[in-house]
Amino acid sequence: MAVAPPMTMQGGATGLQQQQQAVLPRSSYLGLQLASQPCVKVGCGRRSSAGLRCQVSPSSTTLPHFNVDISGAGKPIRSVERSTIRLALPSKGRMAEDTLGLMKDCQLSVRKLNPRQYIADISELKNVEVWFQRASDVVRKLKTGDVDMGIVGYDMLREYGEDDEDLIIIHDALGFGQCHLAIGIPTYGIFENINSLSELAAMPLWTEDRPLRVVTGYTYLGTKFLEEHGFKHVQLSTADGALEAAPAMGTADAILDLVSSGTTLRENNLKEISGGAVLSSQGVFVANKKALLERKEMLDVAHEMLERFEAHLTAQGQFTVC
Repeated sequence: MAVAPPMTMQGGATGLQQQQQAVLPRSSYLGLQLASQPCVKVGCGRRSSAGLRCQVSPSSTTLPHFNVDISGAGKPIRSVERSTIRLALPSKGRMAEDTLGLMKDCQLSVRKLNPRQYIADISELKNVEVWFQRASDVVRKLKTGDVDMGIVGYDMLREYGEDDEDLIIIHDALGFGQCHLAIGIPTYGIFENINSLSELAAMPLWTEDRPLRVVTGYTYLGTKFLEEHGFKHVQLSTADGALEAAPAMGTADAILDLVSSGTTLRENNLKEISGGAVLSSQGVFVANKKALLERKEMLDVAHEMLERFEAHLTAQGQFTVC
């Protein structure tokens, strides 16, 4: 699987858009027509793998010889009805900075009365509450309906959304946070001459007693991807940052992580391999499908935000010199 090429807003679905169309229901940018009933085209969000899945219970296993170390909670009950529209934005990191930058460029001023608070408003959008959340929680709360819309990286949407039919992509290319999720293996030792995913899978070393050890923050996507590509003896584990150090420490054979320029991989004597890219990612604008279908006021807000995003991205494309 090759990494998708850069995307443009015109000319039909390419790269990331094609990947998203294959795995998530999306709205074709809402097909926004507000004359009568909301016109929202929703595709099929059927899970593409009925086999290996990262379950929410600790140490669950769904295929022989695959072990996933993960814990979590089940899907909470949907919260009570409310009149406000909740927009979730990332609270930390580069994604948070870029999201606020986009909002500002689109003349959507996010106002925090107290820098320690996690709630804000947007003067241009009435009845909209902004909630700052961790990227993973943006997706989780979209699934449960605790927030109505959100901006998040496509990688996080896929990992924590788990192809949920309640999630719909309104805009799939917000122009920031570009990266891709890929397998990285050492450049030395037994991996020195391994240059493709198929070669990695075919290594006779991997057995039930000695599985391929992959450290990642993307256990759902990792299990699904490796199963689909013929890996039979794999152990996935999680770590909080510094994944690139795991192979050198001897605690993992490979990593599955986000790659931007590839510099961090190279500096840690790791390399990407042909076919090892899981997906391409950038910022996306997402909504809870039920809220979008049932609340016209939310569709109006989505329409307003979408028009501003499109106008900004179109103008940016016209005046950018490559």
